[in-house]
Amino acid sequence: MSSKISKIIYLKYGELTLKGKNRINFIDCLYKNVLSALKQFKSIKVLKKFDSMGIICNKSDYPKIIDIVKRIPGIFQIIEAFVINGNQIKQVEKSIINLLKTKKFKTFKIVTKRHDKSFPINSMEYSKLIGSIVLKNIKNKKVIMDNPDLTINIEIHSDKTILFFERIEGAGGFPIGINGKALSLISGGIDSPVASSLVMKKGIHVDFITFITPPHTSDAALKKIKDLIKVVTLDQKLEKPKIFIVNFTMIQHELSHISNKSYQITLMRRYFFRIANYLKNKYGYDAIVTGESLGQVASQTVKSMETIENVLDNKTIVLRPLLSYDKIEIIKLAKNLGTYDISILPYADCCSLFVPKSPVTKPNIETAKKLESELSLIDKIFDDTIAKYIKIIN
Repeated sequence: MSSKISKIIYLKYGELTLKGKNRINFIDCLYKNVLSALKQFKSIKVLKKFDSMGIICNKSDYPKIIDIVKRIPGIFQIIEAFVINGNQIKQVEKSIINLLKTKKFKTFKIVTKRHDKSFPINSMEYSKLIGSIVLKNIKNKKVIMDNPDLTINIEIHSDKTILFFERIEGAGGFPIGINGKALSLISGGIDSPVASSLVMKKGIHVDFITFITPPHTSDAALKKIKDLIKVVTLDQKLEKPKIFIVNFTMIQHELSHISNKSYQITLMRRYFFRIANYLKNKYGYDAIVTGESLGQVASQTVKSMETIENVLDNKTIVLRPLLSYDKIEIIKLAKNLGTYDISILPYADCCSLFVPKSPVTKPNIETAKKLESELSLIDKIFDDTIAKYIKIIN
């Protein structure tokens, strides 16, 4: 009995499996994201199922496609699988032996899963049958259950058998867009790109806001931020974000006149939050995202966060996915994401340029308000900034 064998990239869902009645909505969202991320490949077919997706494509495109789908939130595992037409032992035997002859191994085990519960042979018996066939046809092999050289995974379906040897770890999490949208404050540093990526992993569409202070900050500093966003969004294959570029120069100059210089970074971030809050309400974002890590710098103590976010309305929440991470952990995440080498390029942003020598670590709200009241032009400059000096890139 002959059987046809083909190859497929097999995408396994992660947390989607916990979603009960809402699961179909998560799968539909992931399906759209996969199609969007892979639209550059013309000869491709994506098959959507309740427990997985399959990608049929040209063999030459496999490496590129796998590199992309590894970054798509909502995918738990990526598997290069072989699909055998049929599920009877005789149909499967020849295909498995031919495939195993291309593998280098001394020890192995078989792991079988019956997707078709009506199949008459249970999983353990099926594994034993296939194991005996391998031992008979390929010499000098041994079955061991713990840490074998090769694990042969077999899935039995009603009309086919799926065979694979390796699993590639995916991004996990939820499909982008299923949990709303947020506005992320991004700078040229290490933290904020990582924070944006982590929020995307939890199913949130992320747009970006950044602050420039020409002529104090250069075009190279802005390009650096755009390059970071390209990496975070996989060159917009994961999603196409808006980027709000705020010319903060006039506000920054006005803030330089406060009588207590130690509060300069605190007031600067209060105006960052005011502008982000304005855009959040105007464009209907569900939250604001920052790369703050508790205690990492003066503006990231509990008192600093309290004083800075006091300017937000009571409907605005701030997501801080890096809150409990230390710097070494964040750097590791940045290197895995691919943003670290860009973040350490020597182009200063407005945050780093205007940090006072001794920034306050425990600011209080009343002092911040009093200092802002000293600035007679600040309200007009703020209004001018949100009206005239915010550029949007789609």
